[in-house]
Amino acid sequence: MSDPAATGKKSRPENLLFHSRIEICRIMQLLATEHSPVTAEIMNGHPFSSHILSVDVGANRFAIAYSTHKAINAMVLKSPSVEFTATDHQALNFTFAATAPEETLIDGEHAIQFTLPKSLLLHNRREYKRNLLDDSLSLRCIADEAGVIPFESHVTDVSHDGLGCLIYDMDVKLEPHTVLKGCRIITPNGDAVTADLELRHITSTPQPDGSFAHRAGFRFLQAPEGNAKLVSLFIEDLDKK
Repeated sequence: MSDPAATGKKSRPENLLFHSRIEICRIMQLLATEHSPVTAEIMNGHPFSSHILSVDVGANRFAIAYSTHKAINAMVLKSPSVEFTATDHQALNFTFAATAPEETLIDGEHAIQFTLPKSLLLHNRREYKRNLLDDSLSLRCIADEAGVIPFESHVTDVSHDGLGCLIYDMDVKLEPHTVLKGCRIITPNGDAVTADLELRHITSTPQPDGSFAHRAGFRFLQAPEGNAKLVSLFIEDLDKK
């Protein structure tokens, strides 16, 4: 299910909580392509209504159009966080928290941009209990354990189509297309999933303590045993709970 917003299959769970940045970016880009409407309650319950204009994954930002009410727009810009619900063309609802609002211009029109959400709830029922989490999931990984030089790292994303993200120390020097053999990814309950990972692109990313680390996108070279368990950590089927 690489594109959960675009499929109408009845087998798809009705309520999914995404922690996967890969999947969240895909959904947000689809919503922007459709110029999907968004609604929110601002401060003391003031209603806000607009639509999504654009998504810039590289800048980690998305933009919505100004509403028709100037005073409500000002409230949005003063809000540290806004919980939006976007609705796509299939009437599926996507609820997410947006932070760091800033005024901007999109094609000469005033707009408001925000940081891309860290979690996103897909639900068919507006009354579904919201359960958004801001903390990013991080799984300990002993990378290249069956290779030449094993090293400590963390997996911070796994998507349905076998893509993910690896965070590791700046002292470890690797090139794109490097294959890490027998990486052991440890789940919160202590189980381990072992797989070979191919690095796709490598950048640096700031850490909470102010230091920097390498951030590498990867793909599984083969579907590992336990892959569904990994995916379920980043994409939760709430109907099973």
